Amino acid sequence: MKKKIRIVHYVNQFFGQEGGEDKADMGFIIKEGPVGPGSLLEKLFGDEATVVASLVCGDNYFSGNVEKSIEEGIEHTTRLKPDLFFAGPAFNAGRYGIACGALAAAVQDRLGIPSLTGMFPENPAVDLYRRDAYIVKTGASAGHMREAMDNMVALGRKLYRKEPIGSAESEGYLPRGSVKNENVGKSGAVRGIELLLAKIRNDPFETELALPQFESIPPAPRVKNIKKAKIAVVSDGGLVPKGNPHHFKMSQNTVFAAYDIEPFVGNPFWIAHSGYHHSAVRGDVNRLIPVDVLREMAAEGVYGSLLPVFYSTSGNTTTVQSARAMGRGIAEKLRESGVDAVILTST
Repeated sequence: MKKKIRIVHYVNQFFGQEGGEDKADMGFIIKEGPVGPGSLLEKLFGDEATVVASLVCGDNYFSGNVEKSIEEGIEHTTRLKPDLFFAGPAFNAGRYGIACGALAAAVQDRLGIPSLTGMFPENPAVDLYRRDAYIVKTGASAGHMREAMDNMVALGRKLYRKEPIGSAESEGYLPRGSVKNENVGKSGAVRGIELLLAKIRNDPFETELALPQFESIPPAPRVKNIKKAKIAVVSDGGLVPKGNPHHFKMSQNTVFAAYDIEPFVGNPFWIAHSGYHHSAVRGDVNRLIPVDVLREMAAEGVYGSLLPVFYSTSGNTTTVQSARAMGRGIAEKLRESGVDAVILTST
């Protein structure tokens, strides 16, 4: 009988069916066999492979103790003796992405076990780990699970078989920043001229070296007279009144709201944001909206006055399009209030 590929699969507390944010601080547990998306992973491999175990860990635990969590993950993986290691996919979840990227990279580098994960290109973990692990390109949410797993399984097979891995575009992974020589039958000079002619004729063409595209954002003009300036606080840390009256989403949020500052100082509040550990802010809300220092500075005459409301939103895995729309909306409200400058706080 042909030997089955042994797979160990890493998932967070949510996909490991342990709970949501209430279980985000849980440490590692091992579940025998597949769990959550691991069942689809095993199904797509068919008779070729079996998920021997699922490593489950809370997002807060891992992202708050990355080095320690890597060591624990390596220890568990070594004991389970897999032939192939899968993590996620994490889609656009930042904390989950960090865990998936860190573990996939460590297992590949330190244990020599073929490893991969999957993420949305805008996941902040992509730039951290794309050079150290294969990261299959996915959609933004778990609604793209089947497509993501199809591509991860296809690449996983090739990694296990030690087959040549093609370009990022052909294999479906995110570019790793490396250049590989290939014999394409034409010299660089000939290919370059062909691309130039295609561009001149407005014919479709594809560059062989895509340069990163960075949006040019001009700096804001300086405040003309800071001594008389009205200053506002804006935060993307998800700070909301208890009950979350404007229904901020913990991730991929699309709304913002204005709240009076005073009720947040010394009173209960909620954090509608799943991208960072809230304990520091819960201990002192001034760590997110620095009202205490701003009031001291206003009293000392450093600036004119503080707007008595602050604008809040949740910036976790928010798309650029949504962020722009909210930014324009907040800016319009600030102009109406005669605000001269903004203190923008993040996580």
